[in-house]
Amino acid sequence: MIGHRGTCHLRGRVQNRRTNNYLAAGLARRVRALALPIVLLGTSALAIAQTGQPAGDAQELVTKVMKASGADNWGNVKEIKFTFNVTGADGKQLISAKHDWDLEKNTDTVEWGDKKVTVDLSKPATEGDDKAGFQRWTNDSYWLLMPLKLKDGGCTVTSPEANVLHLSFAGVGLTPGDQYNVYINPTSNLPEKWDYMPTPEKKVTGTWEDYKTTGGLTLATKHQFGDKTITFTDLDVVTK
Repeated sequence: MIGHRGTCHLRGRVQNRRTNNYLAAGLARRVRALALPIVLLGTSALAIAQTGQPAGDAQELVTKVMKASGADNWGNVKEIKFTFNVTGADGKQLISAKHDWDLEKNTDTVEWGDKKVTVDLSKPATEGDDKAGFQRWTNDSYWLLMPLKLKDGGCTVTSPEANVLHLSFAGVGLTPGDQYNVYINPTSNLPEKWDYMPTPEKKVTGTWEDYKTTGGLTLATKHQFGDKTITFTDLDVVTK
């Protein structure tokens, strides 16, 4: 799964943890794997925990991206509903997973195939459908909310060139060697594509497009990732 999670050390200082009350221990976990049809490319739960601070250009760019994505409104969000879809190059649907994520209860009700589970995000299961449901939430929410997770713990964020963020991870998750380059549109301050690099020799590029604003969050609802297309439908961010 592609992904990351942690206290982003944007090259430097670490500040006190600031986490929403409704997000707990389950948010510190991450699952990665480049695999279809499950496409577990995401990681970790969303904490919007600003446990690290980038330095210099990275700090300024991360702040712009998170603000453009609606970080200032995150505290008002109580529920996020969406369906995560993956289709292949032939247009065949590989996965469709419906989510009803209750941030106040810290649960996510996930439906995919003939499965339907309600996952306790503070106590992730270790087997069966509940474990699979947690993995789905971990992956699918990351694809939706990555721009709001740039200050998560365990990652290092630098800015190697103008409007580019480089993400790397140390000792976090199952594949800590993964790295990303995230390319930011200088006008909107939103991601327009990223490179996923599981090894220095391998790179897969994915788009971030078809942005939608709901509940104060501005989120990409389409990604062309290699020969797969990822879309979010029925997106609804419910506020308090």
